[in-house]
Order: sequence, then structure tokens, then C-alpha cells
Amino acid sequence: MKQLFVIILFIFSLNVWSNGQIIDIMDPREVIADIYDAAQIKKGSKVIILSRKADLAIAFGTVKNIDLNVSPHVALIVIEEIIDNHMIMPKDLVYPVDYKLMKEKNIPGFASLSLHGDDNIPAKFKELANFGVFTSEGHTLDSHELLLSPFQVQYGVTNDFGVKVVNALWLDGYANLGLKYRAMRNKYGKITVNTLGAYKIQSNDYIWQMGGVITLPQNAKFQNHFMANITFDPQFSDAHATKGLGLFQDSDIRSITEYITDDWNRILYGPTYNVELQTLGGTASYMWIWTTFHMSLGLATKDFTNLTFSKNGYYYVYDFFWRF
Repeated sequence: MKQLFVIILFIFSLNVWSNGQIIDIMDPREVIADIYDAAQIKKGSKVIILSRKADLAIAFGTVKNIDLNVSPHVALIVIEEIIDNHMIMPKDLVYPVDYKLMKEKNIPGFASLSLHGDDNIPAKFKELANFGVFTSEGHTLDSHELLLSPFQVQYGVTNDFGVKVVNALWLDGYANLGLKYRAMRNKYGKITVNTLGAYKIQSNDYIWQMGGVITLPQNAKFQNHFMANITFDPQFSDAHATKGLGLFQDSDIRSITEYITDDWNRILYGPTYNVELQTLGGTASYMWIWTTFHMSLGLATKDFTNLTFSKNGYYYVYDFFWRF
């Protein structure tokens, strides 16, 4: 009797701590689940499905529809990714996507599971706001989020609007301010536009940079980023900021493919077209991501045909920053 009670209590606890369970398999891409808490899981919610037997993440998907007129509520879930070819079975457990669960269960990294919109979420589980080279641009931070590095400081005013300053420009006497605005974000893609202006009164020199990034998901592991950075400098030939400091020297158009590893680190690579030099180069780097700290190291070139190891040939690229 005591053993039976323990088994019943164990099964009950699984149902209590999960937000639902699979009750029917419609086809390989659609399942039906009983949902116990409609406040946690509702139409459009992303969910993780765990194996009841193995306590292992086996799939994730999106709630396509939910019937609130019955209890427990019945939900239709569209499966977006099967992890390691596991099979979904009736009575498997359904949870909302949550970073605490992802950390506890060692959920492998997937780009489509990246979270946003909450400054309490560790940076490890967030979309990238920077692509691994300190002058590169990316998407906006979350509201009230801070990105701090020796090269720049960024702050998310809202989820869609942010500001930045370039530290090296300030240290050399250039007052500067950059703005970012995320114009679109949905499951099909993201678009962010940016601009930065810098002015030095002593030399009457100014720099203006503008650009943007378009992100298109390829699948649950890969995303493609298409970026353009255009620099305007009326005193380019003798401007200290662009020439002496080595900042914003070139306008370029680049494509970066982002692969997210099971450990939530990133592999970044892709070609770059240098507008001033009219050459084709590229970059490849690896980014390690901890709770708040990011660090990347890689190799880049402005010209694939220049086989020297120099600023005009191949050179190291690196970046590190804290994201709070």
C-alpha cells in the first residue's frame, strides 16, 4: 500500500509541476495536449515537451489553438523541432518555454528557443545583440538591458529602441551617440536600423554612420544575418578618428550565418564586401556565452586573395562584453 501511494504521489507531482500532457498524436507535426493552466500556456505560446519516462527534452512547438470551454483545456500543438530524433508519446509532459526549466533540464541550444523581452533572463538564452566584431551592429537589447565592453556601451530604452556610445571616440574627444530601432520582429524575420554620429569641436571633424541588419531564420539551429554599414566622413584622408583610431574606416555589406551550439554558444561566419576597396573578404569566429559574459575569437580578411597576415590581409578579430 505504501509503495502504491508513493507511485500515485509521483505521478500526481508530475502533473502538478508540468502545465500539461500529450493525449493524442495527430500526425508527426501536430499533437493534442491537456493544458492545466491557461495563464501559463495559451494560443501562440512556445512549449517544450519532455519525455515522462526519461525526463528528457524531446521536442518543442507552438500552441496553434486552445479550447478554453473544457477542463483541462485541450490544445493543438504544432511541432517545430524534434530533438535528436526522439519520439513523442502520449502522457509526455508539456511546459512553457522558460529559462529556469531550460537550465535545469539542460535543454540544448536552438535559435528558435531564444528568449526576449525580460531583463531577468540570463543573456545565455537570449538572441544576440552583437555579432562578434566590436564595430559590428546587430539588433536591439531588451528594455532596461545594458551591454558593456571596453569598446562600446549600449542600453535598451525599450525592447525596440536603444542607444549606444563608442568609448574610443569619447576618449579622443569625439562626442558621439548611436541609435537603434527594431522595425520588425516575428517568426519570419527581424529588421533593425541604426545610425551613429560623432563630432569633434577642436578639429571641426564629424563622422556619420548608418546601416541595418535583416535576420532570416533558416531552421531551429541556423539564422542568416544580412548587414550593411555605410560611413560618411568629409575629411576621410586625414581624419584622426577613421584613420588614426582605426574606426569606421570602411563601408561594407556582409552576410553572417549564426549557428547555435547545444551549449548555447555561437559559431559565426560569412562573406564581407568592402565598398571602398571593392574587395570580397569574410570572417569566421566562435563566441562563448556564459550567464552574462560573452567572448569571441576569430579570423577575418578584407580580401580573400591577399594571403598576407596584416590589416589588409588576414587578421584576428575578437570581442568581449557583459550583458546585464
